[in-house]
Amino acid sequence: MIKLTYVLFARDGLEPAAARHLWLEEHGAMMRRHASLLRVARYVQTPHVVHPLEAVMARTRGLDVPLPLGMAEIYWATQADLEFSFADPAARSAWRELVTDEGRFARAQQPPWIGEERVVISGGVEHVG
Repeated sequence: MIKLTYVLFARDGLEPAAARHLWLEEHGAMMRRHASLLRVARYVQTPHVVHPLEAVMARTRGLDVPLPLGMAEIYWATQADLEFSFADPAARSAWRELVTDEGRFARAQQPPWIGEERVVISGGVEHVG
């Protein structure tokens, strides 16, 4: 599987709850409508959940990081499917619609990046103690 991953941050001036709703409900539905055209095999939205351990993890790394809205992952079964989704004129139109919609609730903080998933642990681990 080929995967595009990116972190989303709420657009300035928009309440986090409103941004979250637009992303999870409306944008998610738009992605579902375009999935076949874009040859997307899987789309995962991971909304941020505030947890006290985040501050600990940030401090140990010397970071003061703004809290994200969440992370999105788009998967394609093959490199050919990924390339088609950015080359086909109708698919490119769908991408433009999705990116425009994203601007309603998110601001660009980092560019998306493409990788190949490498599963290290799957199916659980035996706990010690």
